[in-house]
Amino acid sequence: MLLLLACAATFILGFLAWRLTSSKTTIFNTFAGGAALLFAAQVSSTHPGAETTFLVPFFVAMLFGGRALGTLWRSRKEEALRLPSTFLFGVAGAALLASVAAFFAR
Repeated sequence: MLLLLACAATFILGFLAWRLTSSKTTIFNTFAGGAALLFAAQVSSTHPGAETTFLVPFFVAMLFGGRALGTLWRSRKEEALRLPSTFLFGVAGAALLASVAAFFAR
């Protein structure tokens, strides 16, 4: 269930970040990360305890965490990028929380 909530957060916050930046890589990462989290949720329901259930959300968290750090670094010169980097950090946090929860649930 937490994986599905993280997936919803990925789509919502990623879409908001994309609307603010119009960045193609942000929307691509949003769709790829959301699809990966949906895949992890499906694997979690069919094969409880599989490593995929916590590794995939961890990779999504690292993807968005790196993107958020890069956007935050650029926001020093472009103040308008501070809010999108906060959204991306939110996605990374949700995916990391889902990864930790899936790890301890196995």
